[in-house]
Amino acid sequence: MASPLFSSPPIGEYLKLIEEGLKRFLDSDVRTLLEVGSYITDGGGKRLRPLLVLSVSKAGGTTEEVLKEKVLPLAVGIEYIHTASLLHDDVVDEADTRRGRPAAHRVFGNGVAVLTGDYMYANALYLFATNGTQKMIEVVSQAVKTMAEGQVLELKKVGELIDEGTYFKIIDGKTAVLFAAAAAVGALSSPALAERWEELWRFGLHLGRAFQLIDDALDYVGDEKAVGKPVGQDLREGKTTYPLLAVIDKLDPQRVKEVLLGSCEGETEEIISLVKELGGVEKTKERARQELSLAGEILENLPLRGQEGEFLKRLLEFVVERTY
Repeated sequence: MASPLFSSPPIGEYLKLIEEGLKRFLDSDVRTLLEVGSYITDGGGKRLRPLLVLSVSKAGGTTEEVLKEKVLPLAVGIEYIHTASLLHDDVVDEADTRRGRPAAHRVFGNGVAVLTGDYMYANALYLFATNGTQKMIEVVSQAVKTMAEGQVLELKKVGELIDEGTYFKIIDGKTAVLFAAAAAVGALSSPALAERWEELWRFGLHLGRAFQLIDDALDYVGDEKAVGKPVGQDLREGKTTYPLLAVIDKLDPQRVKEVLLGSCEGETEEIISLVKELGGVEKTKERARQELSLAGEILENLPLRGQEGEFLKRLLEFVVERTY
């Protein structure tokens, strides 16, 4: 990652462990599954979710030996769940690109992409069954259920002008709940934080909300090469996100609905420009800061140790300031 936050010790070492683990635990005898799995994992990614697992666990007093032997497989399992959701999401959205490369289903076909996603979900479950606890499995299973609900809700609302409550229900499902599960699993694997895992779950939820809010802001103003997808993609796909919601009272709702439905494609760029001019992006970043403030308050009341504890605090600033 470009930010020095991710190259400083011990985070740089954790990223190396995660990359090695992603390859090591992808152990199918079916070559195609290995090819597709490697294609999407080699495509990069911030690895924030597995970093959360490892950092929270170590900040809660887990030893290096236990971290590498028992917690790393859990962190990899969380990233497999995230990867599986991306494979499925790109098929549903008929996306052309992912992280600046052709989406996996464009290279290998829809059927193979979906089934590889299924394999990764199953592999994650196996890693948790063999390295985790019953409570961890409950937390992660509930997260996957909520993710599916969020994706279905988003799909059913394509082309509609939704309200803020529906928007947050969607992003909690599609993004925030897996951040929450990652932080909770890290806590449950540690001696000092195991009894306070629900606080870490809430921390992860606020962090994940902020992350998605900034993603939605970057969809309006981000650099296409840095973000890895065309700017304005959400609006073109008929999705209502926070930058639009934040200024909808200053726009013509009927005109916006027509753009969301794709019935006046020529006006999409104009709506994007208006959202930016009216401050939709700034309001989205401010909303993200509110979520991060809540996340920060939770961290302040936890007995976090070492450099990992400091990383979690600095991560809040990175999320809102990032450009990719």
